[in-house]
Amino acid sequence: MKKITTLTAVLLAGLTLTACGSTSSSSSSSSKASTSSKTSTNKRSSSSAKTTTGISLANYKQIQVALPNNGTATTETKVKEMFGKPDQSTKTSISGLDKEATQYTWTNVDQSLSGATVTASFYGGKAVAKGYSNASLTPNDKLTTATLNGIKEGDTLSSVEAKLGTPNAESISGSGVLSAQIINYTSIKGKSGASVSFTFTHNRLVTTTKTSFN
Repeated sequence: MKKITTLTAVLLAGLTLTACGSTSSSSSSSSKASTSSKTSTNKRSSSSAKTTTGISLANYKQIQVALPNNGTATTETKVKEMFGKPDQSTKTSISGLDKEATQYTWTNVDQSLSGATVTASFYGGKAVAKGYSNASLTPNDKLTTATLNGIKEGDTLSSVEAKLGTPNAESISGSGVLSAQIINYTSIKGKSGASVSFTFTHNRLVTTTKTSFN
């Protein structure tokens, strides 16, 4: 259990930055928490991707993440079949764990994730975390003071997204009591520079953070 908690903490440290829109910082943060890391960048060929029009939000949602060695998680092979060859991979050795965790990055997205960078992390060939950042979506007219006041601690992730629509960034890691979810809204209609971030544990809202939201 201690090893699983360590892995979850490292993944969440990196994915928190991903949700804030900083993919490169995510790799750096994960490296600091580990014993070593190796990053490689791949040149994409048009024949390598299985998605002809780019990775869609629906494709992304098909990835099931779970704790290490959990059979319900999507395999690394399956994700690569859906998304094609990644643009970048980062291998991270974590103290106390016998295998490296690998994070892959893709940028070949369609309009449902326009401009986003998609990441998926694997341990033992199974997905343990996923996320996307910097999605350039239509300005959100659902996120108003009234709707925000109606969102309370303990609300589920699905209920918040049902009220507010697709977030501009998202990070999900682990499962069960060791799961963590972060969603971030930055394209808010009529509120330039504003953002609202929601943090969930076990799919229940624990923290709401507002920036320049009046």
